[in-house]
Amino acid sequence: MINNISTEQLREVFKKIYIEEFEDPNESFMDFLLDLISRNDLIKVLKKGNRYYYSIFKKYK
Repeated sequence: MINNISTEQLREVFKKIYIEEFEDPNESFMDFLLDLISRNDLIKVLKKGNRYYYSIFKKYK
């Protein structure tokens, strides 16, 4: 199911999961960085779930 949605929709789902990071004054820069992530990598992140990656992110933040 997640493989069939558009890249733009994938980015929106990703933003909703990591909304804390996108509520930054540099949101346009965050969007730029998100554009650099390939579609396949976005799908991998979204399939594993937000808790796994967010815990790793918090660990190294």
